[in-house]
Formats: sequence, C-alpha cells, structure tokens
Amino acid sequence: MIHTIIFVGIIKKIYFYLVLVVALIIFLYNQILALWLATFIFIIYFSVFFITVSSKKNLLKSLQEYLLISDTEIAKKLQRRVDDIRRDLFSLAKNQKKKKWLIVYLNKRYLFLNMQAVEIFIQLYSRGFNEKQIFENLQPRMKIKSRAEVKAIQNTLANQNRLVKSEYVSQSKKSG
Repeated sequence: MIHTIIFVGIIKKIYFYLVLVVALIIFLYNQILALWLATFIFIIYFSVFFITVSSKKNLLKSLQEYLLISDTEIAKKLQRRVDDIRRDLFSLAKNQKKKKWLIVYLNKRYLFLNMQAVEIFIQLYSRGFNEKQIFENLQPRMKIKSRAEVKAIQNTLANQNRLVKSEYVSQSKKSG
C-alpha cells in the first residue's frame, strides 16, 4: 500500500514530462494525432491552473472577514480538507511580503490575519508594547490563544521588514 502511494506521488510530480515524452513519440508516427493530443493537454493544464488560481482568490476573499483564523477553522467553515487549506496557505505565504494580510506558520498549523489585524498588531508594536502587552490587547479583539502566536506574528512581520519601532519609543528606552 505504501509503495503504491509513493508511486502515485512520483507520477503526480512527473506527469507533465511523461505526457510530453508520450506526445513526442506519437508525433514521430502521427503528427496530426500528436497535435490534437498536445492541444487537449494544453487545455487541461491551463484549466487546472486557472481553477487553482481562482480557488486561492476565493479563499483569500472569504478569509478577509476574520481578524485571525486558523487553518482548521478555515477548513470547517469552507467544508474543505485541512490538508488542502494548508497547501493553499503555504502557497500564498510564499508571496505575502507586499500583501496587507499575513499568514503565519506555528506548531504545524497556519494562522491568517487580515489587513485590519496586521495594522492593529503593527500599531501596538510601534508603540513599544512587549509580547505580553500585545497579547493582552489582542486577546479580547481576536481569537489569539497564546504569546507564542504573538511571537510568531512578530517574527514573520520582522522577517518581511514590515515592523518598525517608532523613533520616540526607541529613544525613550535608551534614555531610561
């Protein structure tokens, strides 16, 4: 059973190249059939691509109404598998540096923060609040569960150069 799963996984990764080789072999014997096959494969490939892109856009659109939501909550609300949601969130998280929302990976789960939640977090951070103070301020507003989530959000925003402490706060800490 495990060998079958591994085999199917390998086939999924190389199917495009496999089909390309088959089309090339068919082209050597029958050019018209190979052109029809290539056209059919091209249409299928791009339709899957567009479905995937529209799925991610719909996912983002539905997530914007929540300040903070976890991958398991997303799966329940959208009635989709958690693995599918995680795969989509992973894909979206790769290119989030210039986005207004934020996806954070923590303890084998994803958290999504919409634009308003990110702005609130950045505002608290720029005022010089520490993790505990940020957690205490965010807990009534959002479904934030721990200071570890606050730390993960802070680290993700810092890695993307989206966090800046105000000059006033930095100078007052140095002089104090």
